[in-house]
Parts: sequence; C-alpha cells; structure tokens
Amino acid sequence: MMRTSRRPQKPLDLGDFDLLLPRQVETSLPEARQNLLEEALWAEAHRTAPSAPRSRSRRTVWIALPVAAAVIGGAVIVAPDGSGAPSTDTRPPKAGVTLESGTAKGLSSAVDRISLAAARLPALEPRQDQYIYVESKVTGGWVDRAGGKEKLVVSPLHSRQVWHSPDGLRNFVYEPGHKFMDKNGEDLDLDHAGEVADRGSYNSVKALPTDPDALLARFYGSGRMGDPQADWTAFGEVGQLLEEQIAAPRISAALFKAAARIPGVALVDRATDATGRAGIAITHTGPDSRQEWIFDRNTYQYLGQREVLVKPYRGLEPGAITYETVVVKRAVVDAKKELPDGRTL
Repeated sequence: MMRTSRRPQKPLDLGDFDLLLPRQVETSLPEARQNLLEEALWAEAHRTAPSAPRSRSRRTVWIALPVAAAVIGGAVIVAPDGSGAPSTDTRPPKAGVTLESGTAKGLSSAVDRISLAAARLPALEPRQDQYIYVESKVTGGWVDRAGGKEKLVVSPLHSRQVWHSPDGLRNFVYEPGHKFMDKNGEDLDLDHAGEVADRGSYNSVKALPTDPDALLARFYGSGRMGDPQADWTAFGEVGQLLEEQIAAPRISAALFKAAARIPGVALVDRATDATGRAGIAITHTGPDSRQEWIFDRNTYQYLGQREVLVKPYRGLEPGAITYETVVVKRAVVDAKKELPDGRTL
C-alpha cells in the first residue's frame, strides 16, 4: 500500500493514527500480536509523512534512481565500494552528529555535476515479466511504549533486499533486521493497480516528465512554493525517488535539477553516509529534522541519505540520526528471490 501524500504534513500522533486502524468486533489475534501489527502500521504511516522523522515502511512501493557505477553490460548497478554481501551491522546506532551548516553558495554547480553524472549512467530496462532488485543497508525507527512513555528507537544498520515488478503489483522484501517483518521475508503483492500511487512503480517513474518545472508541479500538487510545509513535503517526495527503484538517466537528472529549485535547499560541504564514506550533501530542514542526500565528493554519484533531528523528538536529542539508507546494488532479475548472480535467496 503506497501512500505518497502531497498535502502539508504534521508529525503523526499515535492517538490520531489509531483511527486509521480497522475496527473489528472480534479478532483471532492475541493482544500482543495485535499491538505489534499496530506498531508496524504506525511505522509505515510515520515514514511516509515527510515532516516527521521517518521509519522503515512495511508495505510501501519504494522508488530510487540508478546512481552508481554499472557493471556486467548494464545488467547490474553496484554502489561505490559496495560489496553486495548482505550483512547486519551490530554496532549501536549513532547517538548524534554535529550538523554542518548548509549554504546556497555552490549549490547550482554541484547539482549540475550531480545531474550530469546521473545522465551519463546506462539505463536498466526491465521487461514487464521481470523484477527490479535493490539491495541496501538501512536503519529505521520504531516507537517503544514501555513504561507508558513513547520513545523512538533506531535500529542498527542492517541489510535489506527488495524485488518489485515494473507495474508495482508484485513485491517481496527480505529484511530480517526489521523490527516487525517476517524473518524469512514477506510477499507484499497488491491486488490491483489502484493501490499503486501515481509515482509508485517503475512504469510510472518512467512516464515522469523531464522538465524540472513540470516535475515540481507534480510534487507540490496544491501546495505553494515558498510555503515551508509545502517545500518540505516536495523535497521529501523527491527524496523518496532516491531509494528503491530505477529510472531513466534523463529523469534522474531532471529530478535533481527540480529539487535544487525548492526554497530552503542547501549544499553541505561535508557529510558522511551510513557506512562512513565522506561526501557532500543536498539538504532541506523541516520542523523537526533535516533530510540529507549524500553524494560522492569526486564522482557526484548518489551514496545514500539520512534524516537528522534538529529538535528533541520522542526521547531523542538534536543531532540524533533517525533514518539512514545506502544502496549497495541494483539489478534486473527474472523472478522474486532471484539474486543478480543467478542464485536464489
């Protein structure tokens, strides 16, 4: 179930979110399991509301761009220095970071270089009967209600693998380090195309316009450029297009150019991705946190993104990282659970 809201967002309140849960007269689920499912649903809704620190989604059709070096005749895209080996980082999450100040100086030239690097990449073009495979390393948040207090807990960095059909209807996620997901992976198939948002699949991403102004009109919807909430939401929507999907290089380039026109977007000269690689970042600061897209300093290829608190939030202090992702590998495969090397998960 993909929800990419264009409306101005406020941090979700758990009491309000309870209204979204289906009400049944009876349930065969034990109370503990029902509470666990409610937490998972809250995590999904929390992640897709761009004004709040995001949590990794349970049932989202994710989108991303082919922003890494291509190998094996364009069949596989591997992130710089990515080993491609699924793993879990058992180190505790970072307690906090010092936020480097952003500036508009140099932003335009940096985005031009990022766009050019994206435009030069070869495209992966799956057939409609194939699957898009994306392997990442991620962290994510979940709410701990122990002791009657709500505290946001951030998971350690761990491996995540997804398979998506081009139409967005057939999906599989393997993320054993996720708090709520089945450790053997989960089928997240959708019943009909109406459940896939207008930009929630390879097919819909492929159909996006390449004119930055036209893209911004889509991302803002009824919002007004210059309104802080609308700007934050638009930047967040573009950020979702950097995670777990593939797109034509010309669309990738247009997306970066569009993002640079959003008021409040800044260039940070020093940033670090979840695996410790240094780079630059394109950022936008909202009510509670700052979104950062991190790029290699020399090649301008996309490394990953993170979200960092700028205000206290659910027990965490400013500087706490609530979400990180690094793309390790992208490929086109023939079936769910098939790996790029031909093996099966």
